[in-house]
Amino acid sequence: MQNVTETLGIGSRAPDFSLSAANREGVFSLSGLLSRGPIILDFLRGTW
Repeated sequence: MQNVTETLGIGSRAPDFSLSAANREGVFSLSGLLSRGPIILDFLRGTW
């Protein structure tokens, strides 16, 4: 994992990443989702 972050602007390309599914087995990757078509990626700030 990198110790440095960069701010993405509107329309910028996000770096590829993978996340474990929250409610079932499996892993989702940004590249895998993009292979199906455009996506909207929203980062929420706060607590759960």
